Amino acid sequence: MKKKQLISLALYAMRNSIYQILAITIFTCSALAKDVEAQSFLNKQISITAERQDIKTIIEKAGKLADVKFVYSPKLINSDRKISINLVNQKLKYFLENSLRSYDVGYRIIKDQILLYAINANNQAEPIPLSLFDGVVTGKVTDSKGNPLVGVSIAVKGTTIGTNSDANGAFALKGLTADSRILVLTYVGYISKEVNLANGNADETLNISLSEDALQLESIVVTGGNPKKKLESSVALTSVSSKDISNRAPLNSTDLLKAIPGLTVESTGGDGPGNVWVRGFPQQGGYIFLGIQEDGLPLLPTGFNSNPSIDQYYKTDLTIQNIEAIRGGNASIIQANTPGAVVNNISYTGADKQYGQFKFTTGFSQGLYRFDGNTGGKISDLVKYNIGGFFRTDKGVVNPGYSPANEGGQVKGNMTFNFKNNKGFIRVYGKYINDKVQWLLTSYYPYDGTGKPTKYGNYDMVSQSITPIETDWSYTDPAGSAHNFSLKDGMHTKLGSGGFQFNYLTDGGWQIVNNFRYQKTRTNSTFSIPSGITARTTTTPYYYVGGAPAPFTAGDQVITSSAGGQLNSDEQFVDYLDLKKTFKSHSLSLGAGIHQYNRDDLRYAFRSFSEFKENPHVLLQSPTAATRTVQTKTTVIGDTRTLSAYASDEIKIDNKWRLDLGVRIDNQNVKGRRPFYAFNTDGTPNYTAAANPTIAGYTAYDETITNWAASIGTNYKVSSTTSLFARLTKAYNAPNIGDYNATAYNAANIKKRPVYLAEIGYKYAKNNLAIFASGSYSAIKNTSLTINVPTITSGTQALIAFGSTRTWSAEYEISYKIIKPLSLRFTGTLQDSKYTDYNASTRTNSAVLAQLGDKVYSFTGNRTERVPVLNTELGANYEYKNINLYVAANYIGSRYTSPSESYELPAYVVMKAGAGYNFTKKVSIRFWADNLLNARVLTEGDVRGDQFRDFSAVTPGALMIGRTLLQRTFWGSLAYSF
Repeated sequence: MKKKQLISLALYAMRNSIYQILAITIFTCSALAKDVEAQSFLNKQISITAERQDIKTIIEKAGKLADVKFVYSPKLINSDRKISINLVNQKLKYFLENSLRSYDVGYRIIKDQILLYAINANNQAEPIPLSLFDGVVTGKVTDSKGNPLVGVSIAVKGTTIGTNSDANGAFALKGLTADSRILVLTYVGYISKEVNLANGNADETLNISLSEDALQLESIVVTGGNPKKKLESSVALTSVSSKDISNRAPLNSTDLLKAIPGLTVESTGGDGPGNVWVRGFPQQGGYIFLGIQEDGLPLLPTGFNSNPSIDQYYKTDLTIQNIEAIRGGNASIIQANTPGAVVNNISYTGADKQYGQFKFTTGFSQGLYRFDGNTGGKISDLVKYNIGGFFRTDKGVVNPGYSPANEGGQVKGNMTFNFKNNKGFIRVYGKYINDKVQWLLTSYYPYDGTGKPTKYGNYDMVSQSITPIETDWSYTDPAGSAHNFSLKDGMHTKLGSGGFQFNYLTDGGWQIVNNFRYQKTRTNSTFSIPSGITARTTTTPYYYVGGAPAPFTAGDQVITSSAGGQLNSDEQFVDYLDLKKTFKSHSLSLGAGIHQYNRDDLRYAFRSFSEFKENPHVLLQSPTAATRTVQTKTTVIGDTRTLSAYASDEIKIDNKWRLDLGVRIDNQNVKGRRPFYAFNTDGTPNYTAAANPTIAGYTAYDETITNWAASIGTNYKVSSTTSLFARLTKAYNAPNIGDYNATAYNAANIKKRPVYLAEIGYKYAKNNLAIFASGSYSAIKNTSLTINVPTITSGTQALIAFGSTRTWSAEYEISYKIIKPLSLRFTGTLQDSKYTDYNASTRTNSAVLAQLGDKVYSFTGNRTERVPVLNTELGANYEYKNINLYVAANYIGSRYTSPSESYELPAYVVMKAGAGYNFTKKVSIRFWADNLLNARVLTEGDVRGDQFRDFSAVTPGALMIGRTLLQRTFWGSLAYSF
């Protein structure tokens, strides 16, 4: 009887319990008779020492040492059991018949493999799932476009049988068992897929398509702690791939953050400073609770509003490979003073094969011309590189009346030197930015209660600018220094940075990573902020520059503006040393670092008057008056040094449970010179005197504060495709140099600001569907809230108060491939953010007290301003052959302009769309539009005055201040990739 027939007979008999013992006996005798030469396996000597390791791992080690393949069902032999074993130069036979036998595991030799099976309490073999071992499964793996995927892992579920796809995406599998008829395919960047094979043993040919993992739940996270799969992590995180960036085509760095749930993003400042709210934490703008990193190091300490603005310290271009955003609790362990979220921009770093892309982009509606390029590869087997950057010039989404509104770019590169022993590398990197951007600020519209920017005569704030055409002015301060300012310079950043990363794995298993960067930045910010508007009358004459009288027409308005001329600079060096090691069930990470931030700013504020129309003239109150009159001179001179120590440990309790702990301590020292503007009659400094153009002197300050954060999280892996996580965190929000340097500094205004967070989440990725969903609770206590109040006699004055908030939120990301070419992505945040304690007294500022009277404004129980209840986006991506289509609709719910809830802005939908065509694999063209439906809506109101205004008493048509959504724009690009 042929061997194949004997095996078939065994399979048939085993389906009938009466014949099981006889079938095993017949099969065993036949197999032994045919494969006597396989006995040589048993005489191979092996040495294995293991302490509390699972049986599966020990079997894999034995297989490698003896050069033999084991076949078994993990479920039947309970291979997750942890055992201890100590074999020194023992035969494989001893390992099988003594070591494994003692754990009720038996064996049989089948051809050139060893079959393991379970032994029951009666010392008899459990029914053994055997098969013909001759059926062959072949196939091809492709992406959604039909392109072959190379290196896909194809494994038989529950066995050690597996292979990889070749250069053509093809694969072949032999030796499948009758009870193992499921293939599991895994590939980086794609969702794992399970394929059910046909019953029986016939040869089978498959064509399998994998869906891209849009949420990258199966990718490895490298930001903070030990690298791990997102499905196995206990944090809320989002990845944005280079393909996502290309589809979204962000107008600026802030715009790209809209892809991340949990963040409320306002990028209506154009390429100028943006605003990002995190989980409802209160702020007036900027990036107060959000940390931005580039390749693992912070670009700026967390906690600043518009000056400085972190989005001017980095630029999104082709050098970015992907972005990782860690939201919630774990962010506070990764970066100092960052309780909300950390966004890490990860750069390309070279590869064995040369790659690159060059792209030309034009903005049809704003005169944009932009060139991007990036390329990388290897110089030798040990040296790799990447270099890229961009340059652009354009007239601006809103034309300010001069050109260019935006101009400049960056150059960025790195080079990696790998060690010959393959244990690590040294990477050096550098970046240079020289970029000036237009900062779109507030303007005026006739109030009608709808929250929409209505026109005033011929002026439309959506598409027109009130930037004066007299853009330049000069000033010599009393100290004798002369300065020239120009609105054309906008926010002009010049930044140079360089650093290195040392990464090495010791023989003892310690991963040593030291990351260092030095950075120097100069930012000249010149802008004009409207602060008031009044109807012009015939009794008050105005003049143009040069002395000619400005004509009067009924209905004319005069805008009062605060023009800023700032010479800002900072110098930073940051160095972090991390030690990581995995031993037994622990993945330990220890670290320490220093972030030195030295600031030297000179800031002037000027007052000016101008017409209310597009591209207005400056108005003078006398024929010889200056175009702008200085109001104040302030400085920020000081150094911030933050020393940090942190540790985390991820504990693998078993194959399903993971627990991770993290703690961080930050010691912050701030020292510098705080200006004051007058002396008391006794000759001592008057620290309460309002700022003016002459600084009377400086007061030295030296403050030290220590804060800590701690977080505990757990992840339960329900299956290979599903996991649950939970996390509790205590974090903090620390004051920055601006708080200590404030003109009207008061130590009582700086309090401890603890932050508390709790979150639970669900992750799922299988076949064509990926889901991330989480619920969270966030609370902050004693946060400093500055209310800027416009006063009649003293200009804008600050009212200092403290507030506490709590936020319940739900965040979600869902990616679903409906049919082969069409996929959907649904993301969003649902949140309820309210003040739990917020009272503001006019007694904290005498000028405000004089105008508003002695009052206490209570905002307790009100919603956090400018934070919508619902912020969600639905995007669709269609790829068929050489065509790509993309469309997304973003819904922003209603929100209040101030904590008084006096003015509610309406919800709106903004859409973007794109279409691309690949002429070849290397050449492609793409067109897209932002704000496709040209939605017209206000994104903010009068943040300085709305909380003190009774809108029921406001006359319709009264001119109000606000900022609007950017108008519709069209773009096109031509790219060459290799």
